[in-house]
Amino acid sequence: MQKQFASILFGLASLSVPLAASPVYSNSSIRWQDCPLGITAPGSKTKCGFVTVPLDWDNPLKGTIDIGLARLPARRPESRIGSLFYQPGGPGYQGTDKVAHIETGATKWGDDLLDQFDLIGVDVRGTGLSHPLKCDPDLYNQELPVYPSTDAEFAARIERNAALRQSCLDLTDIPLIDYMDTVSIAKDHEAVRLALGDEPMNWFGVSYGTLLGSQYAELFPDNIRSMMLDGVTSLSQSEISVFLTSAVGVEAAFRGFLNWCKTQNETACPMAHYDQSKSLEEIWLDLMAQVEKNPLPCTDTKACRTPNMTVDGIRSQAYQLLYSESYFPYLAESIGYALTQNDSSVFAKYSFSLTFPSETRSAYNNSGAFSNLAIVCQDWYHNDRSAEDIKIKKILAETQTPLMMGFSPAYRLFQINCIGWPNATRNPPHKISIPRTNKMPTVLMVDSMYDPATSPAWGAQLRTEIGQDRTVMIFKNMTGHAVYEQPGTVGGEIAAVMEQYLVRLALPEEGKIFQS
Repeated sequence: MQKQFASILFGLASLSVPLAASPVYSNSSIRWQDCPLGITAPGSKTKCGFVTVPLDWDNPLKGTIDIGLARLPARRPESRIGSLFYQPGGPGYQGTDKVAHIETGATKWGDDLLDQFDLIGVDVRGTGLSHPLKCDPDLYNQELPVYPSTDAEFAARIERNAALRQSCLDLTDIPLIDYMDTVSIAKDHEAVRLALGDEPMNWFGVSYGTLLGSQYAELFPDNIRSMMLDGVTSLSQSEISVFLTSAVGVEAAFRGFLNWCKTQNETACPMAHYDQSKSLEEIWLDLMAQVEKNPLPCTDTKACRTPNMTVDGIRSQAYQLLYSESYFPYLAESIGYALTQNDSSVFAKYSFSLTFPSETRSAYNNSGAFSNLAIVCQDWYHNDRSAEDIKIKKILAETQTPLMMGFSPAYRLFQINCIGWPNATRNPPHKISIPRTNKMPTVLMVDSMYDPATSPAWGAQLRTEIGQDRTVMIFKNMTGHAVYEQPGTVGGEIAAVMEQYLVRLALPEEGKIFQS
């Protein structure tokens, strides 16, 4: 594909790039074209383009990379408000793919948003169309103890992490992995905004997209018309606080699943009728104790990646199926099959179908997983120096979360996979500090009450940092990660409130809990 690039002036002071060292480009509009790699179907209104930005915003002479994006034009141009940047999170979810899914209806959005906004999906640097990272998949998929308990296990984890990073350096044609921090990504988005015509930013960030949005606001508060954060992430908490709040969120979500299971018939949730002499909590813990001693066979050769699934693997798959209440039947089926057949194949089947996309675009798809690791290792601290450090975390988590035994996605994502990472944290944890300006809008923050991935406590923390007089925070009474795109949400009360905030800047009642 012949790429067409939008040029920008790298020396703009708003991007904090030294003018004297900046290559100079003339401004021009993005040349939109059909998206590559089958992202969209023939005849799609969604088109793709590219913007050129520095590899290193602090030293633009190190070279450039290309940021890929997709645009779905407003359906009613006469009512168009502007561009709505949609950041789906991950980090590493491809914005281009998400926009394509919204156009087809595979991801449902409200008519007001589609009618009045150009929808913009940017692939963050290192993902999708934005110079995708390439790393060794075998090293990435290597299974090691999540909680190293010996010096040898801890050393093996450090060796693997360092080797994985080195593979990214070796297989990607530039040292992109060392410039994947969120500040750099925020500046990339400002470059895209300028290339689109310098209109005020409308921001809808989900999960990691809430962190990216808040850091964009730190840098460019005068350039924002609206900012909505859904499934809020905080960068400021201590390492142990992030670990524990993450584990407690998973535990609360799993208890929500068990409460649902108790109301179901045997077909919908076999676990509830497996042993009437025991509670569901006891049945689950017995299964976990059994798998702890003897990993559960996985016999479906199409779905299973290993011949056995460990207890950690079972908890990991269960966690994935807590992302939405619509997944509860899949989790119930997986546990029921494990109990009655002594087989983890159904866990593996749903992990494959729900979590891993088609391999027909492997570089595009896999870059999301690799960039996820690169970003979090440059944004969060990972200060464990021995197996003893990790032992303390494990003890604390297991006492607080007896059902999921300390399963903490934040620990897995931000901490254990990053220990031994040889380069410094470029965007270290800090309290978000957005300058007070008359142009900065009130931020709408939205959380699920029982979010397994981003604890509502993180949202409450970010609210205090931005300022309680500059935010409105609302909730939906549900289990699942983020709110707007959950099945059944669009068309409900909270979705209407979210849409009207973006369209009219209308603010709901502070602290309201929505049921639909």
